[in-house]
Amino acid sequence: MAVVIFRLVDTCYGLPAPAVRECMPMPALVRPAGTPAPVLGFFRLGAERVVVIDLAVLLGLRAWSAPDDDAMLYRPLLLCDPGAGMKVAFMVDSVLDVRQRTGAVMALPADGMPAGGWLAGEVELAGGMTALLMDPDRLLMERERQRIEALALDAALRDAMWESADG
Repeated sequence: MAVVIFRLVDTCYGLPAPAVRECMPMPALVRPAGTPAPVLGFFRLGAERVVVIDLAVLLGLRAWSAPDDDAMLYRPLLLCDPGAGMKVAFMVDSVLDVRQRTGAVMALPADGMPAGGWLAGEVELAGGMTALLMDPDRLLMERERQRIEALALDAALRDAMWESADG
């Protein structure tokens, strides 16, 4: 299985390649009032509304600070589809490579596992590299998914109000 390797803070992480639709640059974002800290905003991708989340902040690897538009411009997004028709783009510090996994996922010590269970374990990759493998299904908790869906619906309703006023 191929793994998308990226960096958050000072550690290499990976997501199974099938979970990542594409790696893309940061687009212009709209950030509605009441948006929780890890959510940087939304953008449109065709007819879809995509939420952008600072993955390091979401997972507690970095403290939240007001988004710096200049710094965000150079941070890549990993566009994922975590289910329920939702599109999420996770902002990471850098994307390093896509590599084949060469061995089994090695379990981490129980005391090294983060809350939420978003780490599946450590993987050995082609070229002698290792990375901590994330479980894409556990990156967002159910209540976070529901909150994102509610924010997206509110933004869509506001868009519809303005579009009907223009037409």
